[in-house]
Amino acid sequence: MPHQYKVIIVDDLNGLRGLDQEWNDIALPQKVAPWQSFSWIEAAATAFGRDQALRVITVRKDDRLVAIAPLMLKHRQQPLNPIQMEFLGGVELREPNGFVALDYASLEQLIAAVISEHAYPIRLFRIPRELENTHSIVTRFKQAGWLTPVMSMPYPYLALETNPIKKSLREDLKRARRKAEAHGKVMAEVVNPATPEALQEHLDNAFRIEGSGWKGENHTAITSDEHRKTFFERYAFSAWKDGTLRLSFLKINGTLVAEQYAIETADSYWLLNIGYDEAYRDCSPGNLLLEESIKYAAGNGLLRYNFLGTEEPWITRWTKTTHECFILAAYRLNLCGLIALCSDIGYSIIMRNKEGKTKAQSKRGR
Repeated sequence: MPHQYKVIIVDDLNGLRGLDQEWNDIALPQKVAPWQSFSWIEAAATAFGRDQALRVITVRKDDRLVAIAPLMLKHRQQPLNPIQMEFLGGVELREPNGFVALDYASLEQLIAAVISEHAYPIRLFRIPRELENTHSIVTRFKQAGWLTPVMSMPYPYLALETNPIKKSLREDLKRARRKAEAHGKVMAEVVNPATPEALQEHLDNAFRIEGSGWKGENHTAITSDEHRKTFFERYAFSAWKDGTLRLSFLKINGTLVAEQYAIETADSYWLLNIGYDEAYRDCSPGNLLLEESIKYAAGNGLLRYNFLGTEEPWITRWTKTTHECFILAAYRLNLCGLIALCSDIGYSIIMRNKEGKTKAQSKRGR
């Protein structure tokens, strides 16, 4: 590594929090994807990193912070319980992730530093292919002797062009709105809390709505997992201070019936969480709020509406366009690497068998 570059590993929460200002200098929260912001990573470390070993790889040039890989060491919950290095909050949130760098030269130094971590297998979860270094990452891992399977896991998005909502869907939304109006006045709003107390009240309402239906029953709601709740609350307060948080609600006859937790940054709208009151399911309040938020995003001159998550049937009604992301599983041929590789192979076989049984049962049930 050229003499002006220096790699420093940050392995505790206080050390990470000390990077706040320097991080924002190279990744202004209003200009980067949410997962590249300091606010996102600090919230993830607070929520998910307490029982894990932080391993945030930083690169400095002439003592200036120029690149960051927000990683942690973690045991995977699968056969053999392997330990690996992965993005902070990557598996827990299942959203895209990425490195942060001032320029391409700094990014190259960061990739070299990550590759030099030989002790444990590395799993880089959902790196967007838009980054100019994605091909370089895979190639350089292979050149350094890592075994590197690559998997695809895209996220859907909607280009906010003229009339981005399909005509057939617009007709369905008109019918849903008529049903909603039969219950009373329909109103959507993006709230702008004036105080932390008001923000907390809005968050409590959003979490209550999301947890009131099938997500609560299936234990996938934010409030079903204390760690996830900590993340979304902490990130909301930081994003509110940054001016990027967008909390939206739909009211019918004065009653809150749907919510959205989103971020507006980098000329895009990033939808992180949605929920609706199933008592009003007949009038599709979640879809009505989606319509309003898409109009809001387009009206604000944003270029893209990112659904994030993964492709699901309800999303394909809005868009079939996806943004490619890849998962890189990198193994060294040492004990930890072999344990992780065997564990991943076993886990894949188990999951394929489960999927096969589910499909077979579905066919018999028709």
